[in-house]
Amino acid sequence: MILSKSVIAPSDAQRSRWNHDDFRRQKAVVKQFTERQQSTPYLIGPPNAGGFAVLKNIEYEDRLPLNATVARLSSFESLRLLPVVRNALYARALRQLDEKRPSAIQALAIQKMMRLPPPTYLHKMKVKVKSYLLAAETGSGKTLAYLLPLFSMLKEEELQNAPAVWGLAERPYIKSIILVPTAELVQQVLVQVKDMCHDIKLASAGLSQESTRGVADGIRKKQIDILVATPVPLLKLIHRTNWNILDDCRKIVVDEADSLMDRSFKDETQEILDTPPRLETLVFCTATIPKTFDRTLAQKYPNMERIVAPHLHQIPRRITFSTVDTAAKPFFNDKRKALAETLYNLDRSDTDPGKVKRIVVFVNYRESVSDIVEYLNDLKIPTVGLTRDNSLEERSSLMREFIRPTPLLKDAKDLNLVTGSVKTLRVLVTTDIFSRGIDMQSVRTIILYDVPFSSIDLIHRAGRTGRMGRRGRVILLATKSELRPWLRGLETTINKGYALV
Repeated sequence: MILSKSVIAPSDAQRSRWNHDDFRRQKAVVKQFTERQQSTPYLIGPPNAGGFAVLKNIEYEDRLPLNATVARLSSFESLRLLPVVRNALYARALRQLDEKRPSAIQALAIQKMMRLPPPTYLHKMKVKVKSYLLAAETGSGKTLAYLLPLFSMLKEEELQNAPAVWGLAERPYIKSIILVPTAELVQQVLVQVKDMCHDIKLASAGLSQESTRGVADGIRKKQIDILVATPVPLLKLIHRTNWNILDDCRKIVVDEADSLMDRSFKDETQEILDTPPRLETLVFCTATIPKTFDRTLAQKYPNMERIVAPHLHQIPRRITFSTVDTAAKPFFNDKRKALAETLYNLDRSDTDPGKVKRIVVFVNYRESVSDIVEYLNDLKIPTVGLTRDNSLEERSSLMREFIRPTPLLKDAKDLNLVTGSVKTLRVLVTTDIFSRGIDMQSVRTIILYDVPFSSIDLIHRAGRTGRMGRRGRVILLATKSELRPWLRGLETTINKGYALV
């Protein structure tokens, strides 16, 4: 068969008509998406986002009733907490806040986890495990959402003389475990646990891959109410012990559960969850519910009670999101130049006058960190880098600098924190090692040097700012090849408060 010339080479008129038809189809998709956004304020993010959109959608109808419950539970006095726990909360965890009110996830979690009478403590009684999922946006106080019920349950057991019933008065035990994915999170959670346990009178300890063999062996000889640990070292401790060290463990919290239940940690985490013979309470805590994680929970824990905050999978409205097109003049697809110009502009801005402006730059690959750090320091922009290649001591030192309260410029200059031509900035370049759970209340600005791999990564990276009611901003640098249509709509999607699913 012979093809005509018009089929082989379409005319200009045909090309024009096809382009017009494509334009009309794209316009119809955008119009449909816009109408859905206007009618449903909790709907999904940009269409045709491909592999970027991997989160489970929580229907608007399921979110709406929660607002009334949260409004009713407007104070910690309205929640079932022991007085000693409430007093420690005010004196320790919330001492720097003027307004001491529970966040949405705290109110919902405490109400549901503490609504039942304390479980029976008879040794021979078979207890069915009660499992919960706590899911809320980053910076919403999820750690306290599971800690406060945990403290109250442990203290109630103690007040009812439970150790005597168990026969634990003289032998070592571990009553509860909080699992986290990294050594940095062990340190952060343990500081908060120890701070409040000082007033509540409970014993706590930490175990991570950075702990010495002596620390691990010492845990076997202690009476511990709360152990904060990463999975692998805890499993090694279990395997080295000739008796079940978790025989008396009745409560387990899996923090950053979407990470601990993915392929990297899933087997180790599940083995730990299957070890305690008399487990009563199991809590999964997360800021995101990936579809794969949702399927895993549905298969393994079909009766799990899901406690989901109304604004899950949304970046808080107090965080402003903007995109820098690095293909435009004067950058011409040079991301490093665009980053430097962005930092210069932030240095000259009038935000946080008189204080050091801490900025975190996220990249996708650790190989990029050293190159960017060297480039910025050559421009006299004070910058440090942090990856897993750094020792725990180095990582902890850098994290403390970006976690503690923002210093005044006059004090920072005395400490040689701010030098060079840029007078107000302190920049940290890092990977996702710094994106989960780390509480950086003094960081106002996040720069995404690379487009995150998925909406999960975007939510966690953006969540390092704007925490606990504070304002923040996120700036995404995108080249021409990265600036796909759905990415162009991301700024509007986020700033209008739509869920990224």
